[in-house]
Amino acid sequence: MTKANLEQLIDLKKEIKEIEQKIRHEGISPSGNVELLEKRKQMAAELEKEITKYINSVVDSRVRRIMQYKYVDGYTWSKIARIMHYDRSSPEKMVTRYLNKYK
Repeated sequence: MTKANLEQLIDLKKEIKEIEQKIRHEGISPSGNVELLEKRKQMAAELEKEITKYINSVVDSRVRRIMQYKYVDGYTWSKIARIMHYDRSSPEKMVTRYLNKYK
């Protein structure tokens, strides 16, 4: 897993919601777009599940919490550092080290 993969999680959640809204809107006047939107939604949901599963599988509790705050809850690195009583760059460094160690 890479940071780029993890960073997609927030956007995937937003994309799924947007697609659901479009499907509801498109559902009023049936078209081939609904089928395409459903496929996109399924793809996004699978990626979301994969990334969430990875975060939940992280053995190191501290790193798992940081990943939860950052990639699931959407907190900034600064906010995570305040919550966990670290300096601003420590949480990001911990995640980077973990990802590099377990490539």
